[in-house]
Amino acid sequence: MAEKSLVINASNRLKEIHGLSLKFNKLVGKPHQERLLELMRKHVDEIEDLVQKNDPHYLIETGDLLILCFELLLEGGADMDEVMLKCFGRYERKLTGLIKSEKRRA
Repeated sequence: MAEKSLVINASNRLKEIHGLSLKFNKLVGKPHQERLLELMRKHVDEIEDLVQKNDPHYLIETGDLLILCFELLLEGGADMDEVMLKCFGRYERKLTGLIKSEKRRA
C-alpha cells in the first residue's frame, strides 16, 4: 500500500473550500493567488501576536494558515499529498543532517 499524508482524507473538503474562495475572489475582482498570499502574511502576523500574548487561539489561526497553504498548492495545480510526502522526506533529511553536523561540532 502506498504511503499517504494527512491531506488525503481532507482533499475533497479542501477542494470545495478552494472553489468557494476562487468564486468569492472573482466576485470582488481580486487575483486569487495574490489574495491568498496577502491572507497568509496577515495570518503569520496574527499568529506571532497571539503567541507573544500566550493566547492559545494561535493554534486555530495556524490551522487557517494551513488551509491557505493548501489552497495555494491547489492554485498551482499541485497534488497536495505528493507535495506533503515530498516535504516530509525533505524535512526529515534536513533535520537529520543538521543534528549530525551539530553533534560533530560539539
